[in-house]
Amino acid sequence: MSVIRHPSARRSFPGARDKSKCNLAILLQDAVDVATSEAMPYDPFGRTGQPRRQQKAQAMTATTSPIRHWRIGEVEITRVLEFEAALFEPAVIHPEAAPEIIKRHRSWLTPRLMDPVSGLMIFAFHSTVIKTPHATILVDTCSGNDKERPHKLRYDKKNWPYLANLAAAGFAPEDIDYVLCTHLHADHVGWNTRLLDGRWVPTFPNARYLFAREEWEHWRVAEWRAAYTTDPYYEDSLLPIMESGQAELVATDYVFDDNVWIEPWPGHTPGHVCVAVGSQQPSVVLSGDIMHTPLQCAEPQLNSCFCVDADMARATRLRFIETFADRPVMIIPAHFPTPTAGWIRSQGGSFRFRFDDLR
Repeated sequence: MSVIRHPSARRSFPGARDKSKCNLAILLQDAVDVATSEAMPYDPFGRTGQPRRQQKAQAMTATTSPIRHWRIGEVEITRVLEFEAALFEPAVIHPEAAPEIIKRHRSWLTPRLMDPVSGLMIFAFHSTVIKTPHATILVDTCSGNDKERPHKLRYDKKNWPYLANLAAAGFAPEDIDYVLCTHLHADHVGWNTRLLDGRWVPTFPNARYLFAREEWEHWRVAEWRAAYTTDPYYEDSLLPIMESGQAELVATDYVFDDNVWIEPWPGHTPGHVCVAVGSQQPSVVLSGDIMHTPLQCAEPQLNSCFCVDADMARATRLRFIETFADRPVMIIPAHFPTPTAGWIRSQGGSFRFRFDDLR
């Protein structure tokens, strides 16, 4: 399978234009609230399979939120939520987060980012749809329905109203021209497929599914997958796409058109990419899992427990933050809770994430 590289591919994010924020028109629209009444139990087992303290096994209540839209020139960007919930203890998602670090930041973490009762960090799982004059691109496909995930119960055999939320945002599966996964962790590939008549089939029948070659070459190795999880996401969410003939392995500097391109930001995983939207310079960047929580803006040295290359993940995160801090570039991370998008700003010798609260 060939690597696809656009001849005008960009190699790195240059400094953003000062006027790019002026080109960013924020369009927020309340949509039909397609809710789920299902209350998801918080996984009481860590990655080692050992029970956590009783107080940590609290119910995980999923929420929905308004569909959110942004426009940059002729490009429309839409966030489509799968679910949002209080999930992780800070020291679980960030193993190096000592109690004094959490204490230092608790005042601004609660209640938006940390549930004040359980102390769990709040995570969102969503896709981002980018509609250009030439194509409709769906970035990251969340955790999926009906997937067997016994080691990650937050994704196990769920029935999320994701396709209904997608429809409420104005998109049918047949409308999607490209599916791009920023990386190939289970919570970014789940809706690649859906269960139909006992078979896993592509959810987006007309789409080309783009995977970075470096990323695919890593996760196709069973031993490396087993170091992350033994849940069968490769078998139910990746292999069926390869077998369908809809997959393309692309270079990490692939360009869709003059408005949308991807860039390599490895560390969290070997082939992790970000998606840039703009004209010549990015006005918006979909940052994937470079940061799982806004705490990592304030404390860039903190990795997540899911980072494959710890040293590279730290270096990439700091480089990303320093690149976009105090610039008119909106960042849309993969897991920040509603309203999700915002800007990185310098503060007191470190950084903070300022959410887009415009209503």
